[in-house]
Amino acid sequence: MNLLIMTQQLAKLTNLGGLAKHSLLKLSIASSVFAVGALIVTPVQAVELITNGSFENGVPIPPGNLTTTPIGGFLSLSGGDTTSITGWTVDGNSFPAVDYISTLWDAADGVRSIDLNGAGPGSISQVITTVIGETYQVTFDLAGNYTDLSVNPKVLRVSTAPGTFADFDFDASGKSANNMGWVQKSWSFVATSTSTTIQFAGINLTGAGPALDNVSVMLSSTPPTPTSIPEPSSILGLLSLGVLGIGSALKRQS
Repeated sequence: MNLLIMTQQLAKLTNLGGLAKHSLLKLSIASSVFAVGALIVTPVQAVELITNGSFENGVPIPPGNLTTTPIGGFLSLSGGDTTSITGWTVDGNSFPAVDYISTLWDAADGVRSIDLNGAGPGSISQVITTVIGETYQVTFDLAGNYTDLSVNPKVLRVSTAPGTFADFDFDASGKSANNMGWVQKSWSFVATSTSTTIQFAGINLTGAGPALDNVSVMLSSTPPTPTSIPEPSSILGLLSLGVLGIGSALKRQS
C-alpha cells in the first residue's frame, strides 16, 4: 500500500479537532513516516570509474579504410603514449604498439575502437580510484582483426595486478569491416589498493590482434536483503503507533 495513502487514512480515522490537536497529529504522523523511511534501504546508484571507455575522445584519425590508397581509418601508436587516447596510456615494445581504429571497421559503440596488436602485442591501461576489499565489475566488447588469420583466435588479457588477470579469446574467422561480431565480456576483481591500474593487452604474436571497445568498470552492488524493507503491515503498525501515542497525549490534555 502506498505510504501516503496509509497516512491519509490514519488521519481520517483520528477525527481530532482544534488547531493544536491537528498540528500535533501532523507532527506525530510525520515522525512515524520518518521512522519508516529510516528502515527502507535506498540502493546506491552505480558510478562509472572509466574515462573515455569507448575511446571516442582522442587525437584526429586520418580518414579511409582498407579499400583506399593509402589505407586510412586508423592511427598507429607507440608505447608510452599518454595523450593520443584521452584517459589511456599505451604500452608495448613493438612499433606500433596498438592501432587506434576509426573507419577501418565498425566499432561496437560510437565510431572508434582499439586493435591491441600493432606490429606485435601491445596494451592500453588506465588508473582508477578503488576501495580496498571492494569488488568491481569490468565489462567490455571484444572482436578481432580479421585481416590476418594466421594466428587465430585473437586473445585479450585484462589485468589489474601481476597474477590477477583473465584471458578472453575471439574467433575472427568470417568477420569483416561491417560484420565484426562484437561480443560483451565481463570480469570482476577485488581491489587491494586505493588506486588500481586496469590493463587490456593483446597476447598473440601477430600484427592483427583482439579488438576492444566500450569498456566499463563499476563497483559491484549487492541487493538489500528482504528484511531491509518492512512489510506493508509493519509500516502501517508504525504509523498507527504514532497516532495512538498522540491520541493518548490529547486525552491527558483534555
